[in-house]
Amino acid sequence: MGYLLGIDLGTSSVKALITDAKGTAKGLGQVGYEILTPQMGYAEQDPHVWWSSTIQAVREALHVSGISGNEIDGIGFSGQMHGMVALDKDKKPVGMAVIHLDQRSLREKKQIFDVAEGLLSLELLNQPSAGMMICSLLWMKHEKPKMYDRVEAVMSPKDYIRYKITGIVGTDYSDASATLAFSVKNRCWCKELIRRLELKEDIWPPVYESCQEAGTVSREAARELGISPGTKVVAGGGDCAAQLIGNAVIDEGIVSCNIGTASQLAVVTGSPAFDKEMRCQLWCHSIPGLWIFQGGALNGGNTLSWLKNKVLRDERPFAELDREALDVAAGSEGLIFLPYIAGERTPYNNPKARGVFFGLGLKHGQAHMVRAAMEGVMYNLRLCKNIFDEMGISRKKLISSGGAAKGRCWKQIQADMIDMPVYTTLVQEEACMGAAIMASVGIGNYPDVYSACKETVALSTEVTEPVEENVRRYEEQQEIFCELYKGVERFFSRL
Repeated sequence: MGYLLGIDLGTSSVKALITDAKGTAKGLGQVGYEILTPQMGYAEQDPHVWWSSTIQAVREALHVSGISGNEIDGIGFSGQMHGMVALDKDKKPVGMAVIHLDQRSLREKKQIFDVAEGLLSLELLNQPSAGMMICSLLWMKHEKPKMYDRVEAVMSPKDYIRYKITGIVGTDYSDASATLAFSVKNRCWCKELIRRLELKEDIWPPVYESCQEAGTVSREAARELGISPGTKVVAGGGDCAAQLIGNAVIDEGIVSCNIGTASQLAVVTGSPAFDKEMRCQLWCHSIPGLWIFQGGALNGGNTLSWLKNKVLRDERPFAELDREALDVAAGSEGLIFLPYIAGERTPYNNPKARGVFFGLGLKHGQAHMVRAAMEGVMYNLRLCKNIFDEMGISRKKLISSGGAAKGRCWKQIQADMIDMPVYTTLVQEEACMGAAIMASVGIGNYPDVYSACKETVALSTEVTEPVEENVRRYEEQQEIFCELYKGVERFFSRL
């Protein structure tokens, strides 16, 4: 057996991981890029930068691993969800990619909510949020009609990278389900909604299973990447589904607390769970027959990055900040942080929400603010956990992933907030690993994702247990957190 390449197109960087068929990491390449904010509420990225960064990351991974490009047997993908890349008739990007953090389409969000009516609960099983593909496309139609007229295809971010590698336009079920143009119930594009919105009906790409072959490496891409032409390429999945696979979260009732740039509390279900208030989201898993019910929040590790880089201007590694925060008592001695620096999607669907530090006193220092930022993210995810409990959704085991899985303080806060032991895997780049696993299944190394994960993903022996005193403290402060949000909510639209 040869090697697999998993590519994860994230919000702040692209990563390329080379593994062997047993899941052993051989080489990692990573290249960062910026989020462009030309106006308040905008969040864009340049697809050309994504592609050039991907080329660099793949070549770096090959160099680090010492593996030749002709030894790569298959390529899989993971990527930031919800965003929109629009292509013209020549398959060139029509302007910048509008990503999931974008908040410009508030009017379109309301219009879709009104026009969709019963489709939301009967087919889409989700409600619209600014930054979702269909909202961004409708915004383009309204505000940039000449650009809209040029659109011949739309796709999610990672699908653009796969198109650049294969020359074939397509997407997968997990990413398609997060566009809000897709019937999660029927696993097909919701043509009725598309017609009601008078959007183009012929621009929606073919949909593949995540482990299904979706093309091969073209000669041009082979030259740029250093990979052999004809190498098999699978469809891949959205980053939520990919990191779940990379952590072996593949059975009903297993919960993932993933804190990267954004954050998600997600649980695997065997049937389409539906929250009547549509506070949480339901996506198709990259495993046929399974779904992902999640509280997908716009704010996660971005709050800590913002605090570290823009407020504290502290150049030390995040690990040092985490260690200092561990010395602060649970509850940060009364300091509470509303983490909504990028607006919010879950459970408060409020693009205008803002961040707030509340309760500052003379005793509070940097470590208090760092811990309060971590706790603020988890107070929000704890509200999502409460929704799961209201719906009677099974929670059997909690797996932590993302940057928060690397910090002792982050993990303890998760254990105390969710009131479950926190497990982690030995996988370092979960979404990349998930992408590589999908490629391995797609080329026939394994018959399915279950057998692949059993062979490639192992749990760490370290388990973080909840502390009863901390659990009680967070229950008390959760009430203050919720009342604080309700108290200041009316001011957000006035800022």
